[in-house]
Amino acid sequence: MNTIPNGNAEQKFQELMAKLTATPEWTEKQQIELEMARDISVEMLHVAEAMRDGSVDLESCLVMLKYAKVLDFVMTALAARRDIKPQTLRVIFKLAGLHVDEAYPD
Repeated sequence: MNTIPNGNAEQKFQELMAKLTATPEWTEKQQIELEMARDISVEMLHVAEAMRDGSVDLESCLVMLKYAKVLDFVMTALAARRDIKPQTLRVIFKLAGLHVDEAYPD
């Protein structure tokens, strides 16, 4: 077994680590989508705090589920680097009763 480090293997490992730890370049559209996802998480926090304070009802649970589904869709698409069509996102946000950022493309 060879115990002397191979310079080529070390270089490949360093390149792999650099690739894995590199921050992705986000487009302006993706930045807006990420900001809208953050807004959803803030709304979810407000609903969760209201539920914690004792007003747990079916409506609150359904609102939380609705927000969670939209947040999951946006974050999954961003993580997979898939492009979300603006019309699709607008319809999803409208159905969930969420606000679409004014700067988001049509």
